[in-house]
Amino acid sequence: MKKILIINNDVDTLNLLKSWLEKKEYHVKFTVNEPDVPDIINDFAPDLLLIDVLQAKVLKELKSLIQSKEIPVILMTGNIPGDQHKFINIADDVIEKPFEPKLLEKKINRFLKKTG
Repeated sequence: MKKILIINNDVDTLNLLKSWLEKKEYHVKFTVNEPDVPDIINDFAPDLLLIDVLQAKVLKELKSLIQSKEIPVILMTGNIPGDQHKFINIADDVIEKPFEPKLLEKKINRFLKKTG
């Protein structure tokens, strides 16, 4: 079963995504706490990361670490504040909120087929 880690500070979004992805038969873990992400990645070994643009500070660190630099990242964006634009170029893909579930599913499948 493929594993997805969601990093987002909006608990409602986390719960909706987790429920939807689990129905698609993914193993899902989520966090709102950016400092915990490297440890979660070591323990959980996700195949894909879904990161909200407001938590994207952790993205630069993850792409520099050996254990996480190859994990594909889909950055979820809405209104991109200030300097958050710089993270779009680090992510493997971007999806704008609000997004259609079918589009997110297509993006997820594209990356998970590469890793699986």
